Amino acid sequence: MHTPFNDIFKTRYPIIQAGMGPYDTTKLAVAVAKAGGLGLISTVGMGSFKMPGIGEFKYSAIFGTGTPEQLLERSMDHVLKEIVTDNDARFGVNIPVSEEFIPTAARLIKYVIDRLKKDPAAKKKCVVIVTSAGDPLPWSVNPGDKKLDVSIPIKKELPSITWCHVVPSIRAAKRCEKANVDVVIASGREGGAHCSWRDTSTMVLVPEVVQAIKKPVIAAGGFCDGRSLVAALALGAIGIQMGTRMIATKESDFEQSWKELLTKTTEEDTLIARGFFGPMRFVRNSRALKLVDATVRGAPDLYKGIPTGSTQEIIDLEVNGLENLFKGNIDETPVLGGQVAGRIHDIPTVKELIERIIKEADETLAKLQKFK
Repeated sequence: MHTPFNDIFKTRYPIIQAGMGPYDTTKLAVAVAKAGGLGLISTVGMGSFKMPGIGEFKYSAIFGTGTPEQLLERSMDHVLKEIVTDNDARFGVNIPVSEEFIPTAARLIKYVIDRLKKDPAAKKKCVVIVTSAGDPLPWSVNPGDKKLDVSIPIKKELPSITWCHVVPSIRAAKRCEKANVDVVIASGREGGAHCSWRDTSTMVLVPEVVQAIKKPVIAAGGFCDGRSLVAALALGAIGIQMGTRMIATKESDFEQSWKELLTKTTEEDTLIARGFFGPMRFVRNSRALKLVDATVRGAPDLYKGIPTGSTQEIIDLEVNGLENLFKGNIDETPVLGGQVAGRIHDIPTVKELIERIIKEADETLAKLQKFK
């Protein structure tokens, strides 16, 4: 299977593994890169968030001690060591640029750019920066009036890097085009973890983004197999990004209890609640229900699609709830996951999963020929 995705990212298959907290997804990125997809290191747990009226906190203590730069260096070193002999293995870094994370995001972006400038081996393998959960324009070459003091013009500093940005709407996609982002990742609200305030599904969002902008589009939110890959291509996308499906793999950095819960989840068993930096989709359990209750009290306009701030209660329920994961209490853990969990029934290796997806996509395309 060959689409413009393969030409842009130099991978065998048009599949991105999403960046997903609370883990850095280092092992997962290696497995995906080796299997022919594009693996991403997740950085959401590598720094601190500054919440108005609440203060500063760290989302995750999973990575141990160190500055954001040191933590990212550790992850990149591991990935590079593991894929150095695989000629077509490629990876990238996902960096949220939400307002609450901007100071950390700037440090992480600067580290990636500086590293690739001085390290030819890293530059060959690390081919993309994916920004998400915020505005791309401050990070463009011509940011205009909203340039942040800490922002970095990504493409000006490193023209060779492919810059992707994740969007939940047509308006945000046009913002990407204005910022001259290379590739837009259109993510419908059925996706797991951070999602849009407004309720727009992948089926509606992706073809409209494809029509609205002249940039290549990757589809995200609800993808897990060959049939959904073919659907994405039919909607005009050049490939897919998968998050929840990638969690439930043998090489995934996530806890086994998290993976197993996804295989038991139905298509009806996810909920939207206000997270620490916007609405997020969780797998239904006791903790998710408590987050919904806190959302209704602390962010009542969530279900009207109107942005509202987080609360200390929500932060405590989500961030501190992660401690329960390591105590073996998955029911009291805020488990992030998309609606596609209802279509996940096993925990294969990444290689098995990707090969299965491509095989099914080829078979699906062949079956569709009879409808010509």
